[in-house]
Amino acid sequence: MNTEKTVFSKLFKSESVELGSHNVELGSIKEVNKAISVLKNVEKSAQKVADKHDANMNVATKSYNALLSERNAIHSWAYSNAPAIISDFEKSAKELGISADNVSEIKELKKLIQLGKELVGALDDYKRPKSF
Repeated sequence: MNTEKTVFSKLFKSESVELGSHNVELGSIKEVNKAISVLKNVEKSAQKVADKHDANMNVATKSYNALLSERNAIHSWAYSNAPAIISDFEKSAKELGISADNVSEIKELKKLIQLGKELVGALDDYKRPKSF
């Protein structure tokens, strides 16, 4: 207990200087200046981190928007445009007495439509980035 008092008394010992009619304890002023310095540094550091976070969020948002644009294009082709082309081709082929199912390009397009639908499903799992 005695040792603890000695340590604390040495740690918190301060010198006094007379300034006009006020006593200023140098130990206290040093602590205040240290706190000011620490807080200024922490604020600068926090601002840098926040700025970097904002920049990264902008990049993530642009990336997500590009992904969404591609997803929408695939969706249009897989669910609307390509099936309409196949339908028109099948009608024309039927008029000529040809089976569209035997045309390799139609087979390939049907496979790509299925792949596109699966890809749209996978891309739908991506979420728009949000800042906390």
